[in-house]
Amino acid sequence: AEPREPRARRTLHARTVTMGSTRRDRKAAEPAAAEPATAGKRGAPAPAEDEPDAKAAKKAEPEPAAKDVAPDEAAPMDADQEGGDADAEGDEAAKGAPVRRSGRARNPVRKARDPPKKPDAQKIPSHTYVENELLAPHLKEVGNLLEVKIPAECCASTNQHVKSRQLWGTDAYTSDSDIVAVLAHLGYYLPGVSIPPTLLELRATIRATEPSETFPSTSRNGIRSRSWGALRDGNLGYEVESCKAMTVDGKAIELHADANRIPTPCPTFFPNTVESVVHTRSSRDNDERKKRMIQQVTIQYNLCNEPWLKYNIAAVADQGFKRSQWTSARLRKETLYLESHSTRYELSCETELDEEGVPVGMADGGEAPEDTYRWARCNAPLPLENVRALGVPLPTSELSDVQAGLTWDQIAFGLNFVEVKGVQTKVVRLQYLPKMEAD
Repeated sequence: AEPREPRARRTLHARTVTMGSTRRDRKAAEPAAAEPATAGKRGAPAPAEDEPDAKAAKKAEPEPAAKDVAPDEAAPMDADQEGGDADAEGDEAAKGAPVRRSGRARNPVRKARDPPKKPDAQKIPSHTYVENELLAPHLKEVGNLLEVKIPAECCASTNQHVKSRQLWGTDAYTSDSDIVAVLAHLGYYLPGVSIPPTLLELRATIRATEPSETFPSTSRNGIRSRSWGALRDGNLGYEVESCKAMTVDGKAIELHADANRIPTPCPTFFPNTVESVVHTRSSRDNDERKKRMIQQVTIQYNLCNEPWLKYNIAAVADQGFKRSQWTSARLRKETLYLESHSTRYELSCETELDEEGVPVGMADGGEAPEDTYRWARCNAPLPLENVRALGVPLPTSELSDVQAGLTWDQIAFGLNFVEVKGVQTKVVRLQYLPKMEAD
């Protein structure tokens, strides 16, 4: 075979047409060489080298851009395709012709990037709820999270801890509070007599909190929490972060807290009557005797777990028509302390008395000065021993929101509140303490 002459560099389209024409010429020449006799009988065509196809030759003609290329700059046929395309693009761009890019240049191969690794989520320890078992051993440090799994059979209203209200506090609870009762108090889940057939368990996430000075009592969703003072022995409290219900088919239902899911009913008094058939006069008298008002609890425990009197209007009302029986006169020798579910208040008389209990200035025959009173909020509820050590009434450093110089007309008592200058404060218990100096 004769060596091929070096061809000028062409575009991808021109080179492809030339290569296709060469292949067709070779295929036409092979049968002519293999069967010379048959080709002679039928009039063998001229060799492909002598008479090339006119149409293929026309397509194989070099383009005008390739005629000016010198033979010494020509590249061999098996040169790298991408390099040849780049040179052709440069020549065409220099002459103003449109640049033709190869398929590899238009669609470069991109390396797949590895997806960013997500940081490992903090693993929360879990604990399975068991009745009569406290959560305190699992709450070791402030801020720790704990997931409590409550089986469905423990979520019914027959749970003894729910029936006996074993929970202390509001929003933040003591570590010995029952988690099922806490969820019912917050409104995440209301336990019923029957258990939903699709419920598998409840999963509550709680966070350990610092022990509070007081854990107030409130009534929510048909259950009233208990009140408690400061925790001792390093015990922590906890708050509920979230809660979800797991069904038997593996679905998770997010639950939300609602303090007013069940509205709080207004307290009312009603007679304790018993239906009976009246046959005689004596039975009728007994029936009338049974129609009595239900007795109220008169003793309650204050925020320091000390017995106080339950607040009622009779305890602050005047006891008679004499001046000495008035409550305003009683406050000359005693100080009245009142409490809500979370705060303690003090009401005291500012009139100074001498050793005989007479206001200063009356001993010389002068007119009795008008009594003035002080209403203030205690910074913290203190036990009786600490109050006596500081003195009654308390010093100003232990009080806040002090309103001094009040007249008795600016103070009013209601059924469950105290009104001072038109501002009402709800109270639930009270206690009178005699005035004394600090120890």
